[in-house]
Amino acid sequence: MREKKIWKRLAGLAAALCLMMLLSGMTVLAADKVENLALGQVYTNTDQDGSITHCYRFTVKNPGTLTVSATAIAGGNYYLGVNVSLCNARGKVLTTEYINAMSSVESMKAAVFGINKGTYQIKIQTPNTFILNTQFKKIVEKSGKTQKKAVSLKKGATRYGVVAIGESAKKTDWYKIILKSPAKIKLEFDSLSNRSLYATLVPSKSAGIRGTYTIYRSGSATIQTTLGKNLPRGTYYLKVYRSVKDSSVNGIYSIKWK
Repeated sequence: MREKKIWKRLAGLAAALCLMMLLSGMTVLAADKVENLALGQVYTNTDQDGSITHCYRFTVKNPGTLTVSATAIAGGNYYLGVNVSLCNARGKVLTTEYINAMSSVESMKAAVFGINKGTYQIKIQTPNTFILNTQFKKIVEKSGKTQKKAVSLKKGATRYGVVAIGESAKKTDWYKIILKSPAKIKLEFDSLSNRSLYATLVPSKSAGIRGTYTIYRSGSATIQTTLGKNLPRGTYYLKVYRSVKDSSVNGIYSIKWK
């Protein structure tokens, strides 16, 4: 008799445990709602359920910039800021940006991300109605991954590059300038990023001089010797990199030899 009671209790505990697991699974299913996202379309969500994390999945075939505009709306016409998370294909958060509210949908603020080709998710969780707008712009880039593989930068030409979120924080882009005769090098560097990107000019041994010159984030520079004279003929390398070794640092840049 005693054995039967013990088995009954164990069976009851097992049934209760199964029920708890089932309910837990239902809660997880209710907490994440994944939908496919068509970039360029405006989405309005009106469920006003703060327990649901809305996940919007999309794929891009090229590196480029992702622009995300969003706003939450309370009371019909009261606009609120909203946290927007950009995640990898598995849903791991790469970064979260708070997008400030404005007075209307037309004037929504935006966050801009540099991304590589691949599949991503955008996550939003708010108890309010929200509007989401996304735009993607392809960037054609050609750079070297190492100094030895540096890509030539011709005079008058502009190169564009993407520093993508989630990639190795040590990743650098390399270009080279070949001076066939002594001259000053005029560079124009521009970047749009969440933290600073740097561009550093490094002379090769063939140039016969030492030292480097760095442009921080954006700007124009005329690079010459410390005495204000022309640089010797030879090969000079340009390295574009993150200001800090953090894979969440992302953006786009352009560089031109004027």
